[in-house]
Amino acid sequence: MIRFSVLSALLLASGAAAGVEPFTVDPEDPIALEVEFNGLTNPIERRALALNVSSGEVRPEPRPRGLEGRPAQVPVWSTEIEVPDAGWIRLRFGEVQLAPATEFARESYLRITSLYDGHEQYLDRQSLAEWQYTSAYFNGGRVRVEIMASPGNLAGVNSVQVTGATVSEPTIMPRSICGTTDDRILSNDPRAARLMPIGCTAWLFGNQPHSMITAGHCGPAAGSVVQFNVPLSTSSGTPQNPPPEDQYPIDMVSVQRQSGGVGIDWAFFGAFANANTGLAPRDAMGDSYILTATVPPADSRPIRITGYGTVSSPVPQTWRLAQKTHVGPFVVNSGNTLRYATDTTGGNSGSAVLDENNNRAIGVHTHAGCTSTGGSNQGTSLNNPNFQDALNNPLGITIPLGLDLQFLSERPNFVHPNGGDEFSIIVAPDNGRDPSGVVTMWVDTGSGFSPLAMQHAGGDVYTGAFPPADCGIELSFYFTAQDTAGSTWFLPDNAPDAALRTTVAANMTIAISDDFEQDLGWTVENHTSLTAGAWERAVPGNYGRFDPPHDADGSGKCYVTDNRPLEDVDGGPTYLISPTMDLSGYDDPRVSYARWHRSNGNDPFRFQISNNGGASWITVETVLNSIDWNWMEFRIADFIEPTGTMIFRFSSEDNPNNAITESGVDAFRVFDIACTDACPADITGDGQVNFFDLAAFMDLFNDQDPAADLNQDGLFNFFDVSIYLDLYNAGCP
Repeated sequence: MIRFSVLSALLLASGAAAGVEPFTVDPEDPIALEVEFNGLTNPIERRALALNVSSGEVRPEPRPRGLEGRPAQVPVWSTEIEVPDAGWIRLRFGEVQLAPATEFARESYLRITSLYDGHEQYLDRQSLAEWQYTSAYFNGGRVRVEIMASPGNLAGVNSVQVTGATVSEPTIMPRSICGTTDDRILSNDPRAARLMPIGCTAWLFGNQPHSMITAGHCGPAAGSVVQFNVPLSTSSGTPQNPPPEDQYPIDMVSVQRQSGGVGIDWAFFGAFANANTGLAPRDAMGDSYILTATVPPADSRPIRITGYGTVSSPVPQTWRLAQKTHVGPFVVNSGNTLRYATDTTGGNSGSAVLDENNNRAIGVHTHAGCTSTGGSNQGTSLNNPNFQDALNNPLGITIPLGLDLQFLSERPNFVHPNGGDEFSIIVAPDNGRDPSGVVTMWVDTGSGFSPLAMQHAGGDVYTGAFPPADCGIELSFYFTAQDTAGSTWFLPDNAPDAALRTTVAANMTIAISDDFEQDLGWTVENHTSLTAGAWERAVPGNYGRFDPPHDADGSGKCYVTDNRPLEDVDGGPTYLISPTMDLSGYDDPRVSYARWHRSNGNDPFRFQISNNGGASWITVETVLNSIDWNWMEFRIADFIEPTGTMIFRFSSEDNPNNAITESGVDAFRVFDIACTDACPADITGDGQVNFFDLAAFMDLFNDQDPAADLNQDGLFNFFDVSIYLDLYNAGCP
């Protein structure tokens, strides 16, 4: 192991240390550059150090004899980097080479570990590019860097260069408090993030998973990172960092900004998904600010500012650059400028200006203005036309999903052949886009999709009705809505390729309906060649390597293959097997499920059925690769005769081991359909109601069969006979 101890004072004084280049500040380097605004240096005090740490070319040990599958990665090179007086550290990398996956080995990656609190970050080739060849921020001044590689992976060279580090450097900053005391309190709003390294505040908005707003003078610049769930600082005020799972790199292609002074200071940008979890910021935090449609008048209504400002005595240093909040009156709304007597300090720049009366963001905080004797802090209004133009024309990862389309009704188990069953959706404004009122339900009854206009049912709700269709078919449907600019938005997002499906039937009997929230008796069996990727019931982790970001039906859990980061199916197959089901008494049973299967090696996912308890299997479908969740339905009799010993199984494999393969299964159902409306008085099932049905009911009644307990009170008496006589007299429809 190689270890470098970086004595910053010595470096700054002499520029000489073994294996380390002299410290220099490059004015073109946004990480090393101190930013000034309004006469105040940015509140994240830091210094940039130049390093020269290189692993050289590193290859793993030879593959052991008899080893099967693709072995897990192990450290093949390690170094520790230490800055003794630093409270936090972030690394910068030069050239990095990581061996790709092969048939016999997994892809190499970097593992960076804080030796202060044990937090780890994993960076493969893709996430290194997204992080722009920098690491997350790590607490403490000492980290370990490792190259992780599979034994015997000779597909390429592994090497890493650490060219620099950015570390903390405490100082004291001035305040902008409205009055004689700092009245802010600690808060934990999941919508607000700390923007590093400049130390501003940024915030999520709308239903877009990656989109954020901050002040224009805050950047963001290349190498910027947003941090959520930020912990308190040390007793001396050194900022502490959350684990890498709560840090997100900025997509510089997405950045739009102005920094022209009061009322002309805003930035709109997006953050990539997290390298460890694969989650987008909003998906991970679960909430975001809502932008106001109209900025209200300055009528002293309460304005809340939440952000990551500095502190000064008597406020404890542990609060420094941690999240705090305060409410004060709204005093000026003039043109593009907002003014409010709400406490802020350096580091609050970029915070949302929140109207507490309706919980809507009306602008972005940018400038100090309060003093102990009066004045007001200031921000840029959402009315700023350039700001609005940017929000309506997003770039990069902030390109919006569009209008907010959501299901109000659950996907129906079946729809009647006569038509008329209704389905409702929500169409709401979002990201500056407003619905035009043109909302369409598209239905395919066997001849291609046809449009059916949906009716406005009040508020954001629109309702449509299914048309008549042949009983027994599988009907597909999806929805579109137009905004006032003429753009069309889809529900589901990738429709019509992934349209919803339902069955046309007059009645349906459910044999099993399993959303996998409970264990209903499924088992997992693995081929001896499987080394990773076995089926497990879990909430999908969305680790960004072909695994699903969520389940299919919204209940939470589903079956997925190896729900861990950097793991997928290796070898196999792995089998997911249902409990045995008796379908001998069903007329025309069907099976339906949602499946996820992605593979960059065209490895198969299979669905198979058995009518002899698993002694033999019939393959219903084989899938090599697909996009998103897909809803499938099959008529069992098209493949095999239904019996009393039916078993269903799903399999996934990567054999030979040469690809990334991930699978999922959700919303499993087995059901029987009827094409005529139920006739409860027709006990004999011959389609007629006569003396034979009456006699059959009395036999059930005398035997105290539960089928004769028509009011389901556990008793067999006059009331059950009376109910049946009413049904008998009504006859069949």
